[in-house]
Amino acid sequence: MFGWRAGAMLALAAVWSGACAPRPDRAMLQAALRDADRAFAAATAQRGADGWASYFEARGQQFHQRGVTVGADAIRRVMTRVFADPTRRLRWHPVQAVVAASGDLGYTIGRWDLQVRGEGGAWTSAGTGNYVTIWRQQADGSWQVAVDIGNEDPPPQASSGPGAGS
Repeated sequence: MFGWRAGAMLALAAVWSGACAPRPDRAMLQAALRDADRAFAAATAQRGADGWASYFEARGQQFHQRGVTVGADAIRRVMTRVFADPTRRLRWHPVQAVVAASGDLGYTIGRWDLQVRGEGGAWTSAGTGNYVTIWRQQADGSWQVAVDIGNEDPPPQASSGPGAGS
C-alpha cells in the first residue's frame, strides 16, 4: 500500500512541476521570429539563392506557382535561376509574427516586392504579394524555415471613370 501512495505522490509531483514550469516568453520569441525573417531577407539580398536556401531546414518546403520544392538543396537549385538576373531583386518584410504556446513553432506573415532595375538604374516594382513562412525553432535557439508560401497580388484594375475604355 505504501508503494501505491508513493507512486501517486510522485506522479502528482511530476504533473505539478510540469504545470509550474516556466512558459516561454512569447513576446520575446515573436520579436526573435520577426528578426529571423528580417535576417532571412538580408541574407537573400546579400547572397542570393545561397542566402535564401541557408534559412531552410534540410527538408524544408517551398510552395510556388508550379508546385512544391522540397529540401534546402533543391530549393537552392530552383532559386539560383530566380536570383541569377542582376536586374531583378526580391524584397520583403514581416508584418506579423505568431509563436505557438510551446515556443518552438511559429509563422510570419508579410509583404514581398519583386523589383526590376531600369536602364537609368532605378528600381521599380514588377509585382507584389503576400507570404506566410512557417518556422521551427532549432535546438540552438535559431529559427529555420519549414514551409514558405507566397501569392501574387492581382493586377491593378483598369479605371472605370469617365473616358475609360474609349
